[in-house]
Amino acid sequence: MKNTQALESIFAQSRPGQRTARFPQCDVADTPVDSLIPCEHLAGKTLPLPELAEIDLVRHFSNLPQLNMSVDTHFYPLGSCTMKYNPKRNEAMAASPKLQGLHPYQPENTIQGQLRIFFELQQMLGEIAGLPAVSLQPAA
Repeated sequence: MKNTQALESIFAQSRPGQRTARFPQCDVADTPVDSLIPCEHLAGKTLPLPELAEIDLVRHFSNLPQLNMSVDTHFYPLGSCTMKYNPKRNEAMAASPKLQGLHPYQPENTIQGQLRIFFELQQMLGEIAGLPAVSLQPAA
């Protein structure tokens, strides 16, 4: 049975007045925040944080992993550990008929679009990681 609550954002589950914890009265004298932190570093308004009961918060974070492919909840025949933990969206993209139809020995002149995607991905990953080059070669 699929838990659809995990599909709702934490903000959609928010209910005014719900709290995960209630703290005891503070025994330290109140000090205005603006006397401790310069005003230019303070937020102009209170952040709109979600209000949830503790059980709802626990359920939310417990259900998030169900959105990913999981070796605990899905059949995954052999393969590298890296493949087993790819997010579902990556699996869906890899299952695209346009990608599945490619053959390893297909002539290069028929796959220029895919080669361009791979090249640009390598460039982006290298830039993000601060490396002169990266490889898309599978580790396993």
